[in-house]
Amino acid sequence: MGYDLKDRVVFITGASGGIGRACAEEFHRAGSKVVATARSFDRLETLAHELGDDRVLPIRLDVTVPDERRAALAQTKEHFGPVDVLVNNAGWACFSTVLNMPQEHYDRMIALNLSAPIALIQAVGPEMVQRGSGQIINIASVVGFQTIPRMTTYSATKAALISLSTGLRMELKGTGVDVIMVAPGSTRTGFFEAAAKVGTKASRFASTQYSALRVARAVVRASRRRRREVVLTPAGVAATIVRRLSRRFADFAVYLVAKHAMPEAAER
Repeated sequence: MGYDLKDRVVFITGASGGIGRACAEEFHRAGSKVVATARSFDRLETLAHELGDDRVLPIRLDVTVPDERRAALAQTKEHFGPVDVLVNNAGWACFSTVLNMPQEHYDRMIALNLSAPIALIQAVGPEMVQRGSGQIINIASVVGFQTIPRMTTYSATKAALISLSTGLRMELKGTGVDVIMVAPGSTRTGFFEAAAKVGTKASRFASTQYSALRVARAVVRASRRRRREVVLTPAGVAATIVRRLSRRFADFAVYLVAKHAMPEAAER
């Protein structure tokens, strides 16, 4: 059976731009009540104005702050009701070797990319189980399957999110709650521009990229069809297949790509 999105309360993190914003637009188009959260409240207000009706609730939220998470979920419940679909999308990266990674940067990646999604799942999951219905959608990345040098720590957080999705799905089997993992490949967003760079010159790996809208449509389609896992972009699919066939070859190929696209500063 499919999942009817009409009038579902969809809580999206990192909705001020990129994939999160596009997800807000697409879930709204599907008839859902959208709670768009991010730290940039002015962008959320613009989004709400553009969508133009009472099915959008913008909330300023730093997902790494427990009090803000509790307040955002309380406001959601008061305005729309309990969360039906949680979309853990907010994320951030620092491009650096592990040895050169500043502690504040890996602390932030772990807090934003992994700890916050777990906290939100723990906050909304019990009510979903009690109702016997709901969805948890985790936006991971193909680099969670195939680590990229100088994105190692970021890749590790996404690999953890993939493992979290797999284990949580097994734990919730039979409860009526779906756990969906979506792993985009190279996407046209501000991700590279927003990332910190320490001793590394970073450029995009793939010339062929999905738009954020295309990713969001895949997310909504996965929600409706109750898909377990979705890997996006031809390059992303190819990387996962090659790694299954030969880890040594996959690592060597990615090493060469990263050496060109993301060299250490000393190599310039």
